[in-house]
Amino acid sequence: MTEIASMTVRSALRRVAACGALLLLATGASAGAPKVLPTTPPGVTLVEVVLEGGVSQPVLQWVRIGDADGRTVFASDQDAAGVSRCNAECAQEFRPLTAARSTRAFGDWSLLARADGSRQWAYQSHPLYTWARESEPGQVSEDVAESEKPGQSFHFGPRKPPLLPPHGWQVVRFNPAASLSLPDGLDARLIASAQAVALVDVNGHTLYAFDGDARRDGQVCAASGCDIEWVPLTAPAIAAGSGAFSIVTRADGTQQWAYQGRPLYTYKGDKLADDVRGAGVDKRWTVAMVTENFHPAHVSIRTLNGYGDVVAVNGMTLYGGYPFEKRWGGRNLRDTFLHNAYYKGKQLGGGACIDAECLKSWRPLLAPHDAQSDGFWEPIARPDGSRQWSYKGYALYSFSGDKVPGDHTGQAVYAFERTEGTEQEIKQALFVHNISKAPGGLGIYWNIAKP
Repeated sequence: MTEIASMTVRSALRRVAACGALLLLATGASAGAPKVLPTTPPGVTLVEVVLEGGVSQPVLQWVRIGDADGRTVFASDQDAAGVSRCNAECAQEFRPLTAARSTRAFGDWSLLARADGSRQWAYQSHPLYTWARESEPGQVSEDVAESEKPGQSFHFGPRKPPLLPPHGWQVVRFNPAASLSLPDGLDARLIASAQAVALVDVNGHTLYAFDGDARRDGQVCAASGCDIEWVPLTAPAIAAGSGAFSIVTRADGTQQWAYQGRPLYTYKGDKLADDVRGAGVDKRWTVAMVTENFHPAHVSIRTLNGYGDVVAVNGMTLYGGYPFEKRWGGRNLRDTFLHNAYYKGKQLGGGACIDAECLKSWRPLLAPHDAQSDGFWEPIARPDGSRQWSYKGYALYSFSGDKVPGDHTGQAVYAFERTEGTEQEIKQALFVHNISKAPGGLGIYWNIAKP
């Protein structure tokens, strides 16, 4: 079996591919681009909290912070800014989220020295903890989200009583805009296809930073006509710059917002909120990133006609294996499987494909032995002792039938489990059933991995 190996790196620079279908999103490809900080430190995860409903597509509620295993992370109302008041007795139940000695603070992430000599992570000055009572990673955050939407359920079948945090403790949600001084009409949020936290306008359209000088006609590429594609983000006449945001007066006398000294634009090719079709069109424009998400080496985002953006390694499409479940609206729509129940992926682990016959077709995206969880990526252990990358809770694979970048012949493949046969086949069928608990079929559905 040919396996795809992947090394753990934080890509500070990524090249913009010449092919427009490949979105290798550059953080600092141009000389004028400032260095972009990571979104999360190693050992800290980001998790999408979704509501599943009966047979509808899962709906994203919010994004939370997790520990290296995806457990819910909490903050205490009793803590002062940057000060933990959780003593040794308290820490037996609410365990500080500790950091390695070699780790350094940056951006929204600070470090606190505890009495026992350990160092504790704080997010936006809130010391972080996990809760000893949470047995299933993310259980509390799921129950909190469900309590905010009464009548909707995360799980099929019997459900345990909800496990909600005690008074004075809150689930920590990821909110990068909270620590930024943003002008009116601008926001900062996770852009999946950019693999970053990026600036967006009032309509949610991605903003791009320009390396030229908007005050000089010769720098705006009017001669080549590309100024038609790039729309300046205009600022009101009474607007004043603050912090990383400043005002640029353009050659025609209008005012334009700039971020870290680089003028901001939208791209006309972006039709929907969070599109990043402008990445790679012209090297002078790059996504206006606030922070950059971690991703394994050689992993990028590709665009497939009719399917939108997908995760790829060395240009080859990556797939996830999902337990059968009923979903209205079809399985091949552009945004189908965009958001999925994290807990199901965690329970499945590498179990979607373990036997030799399956592994002839589906090749695990392997992680090195020293890989660490970071952002939406987690290394998981496979039955054979190897480690495999999972993204947003689900293990990733390439497909042997794909021959060139852009192929996606493994899309919409149904692998039915045998409910009679060998002991191993029956055991696998029960394993998948206990995860999905969905009537009408039993097996794994292979789908392109959406960012």
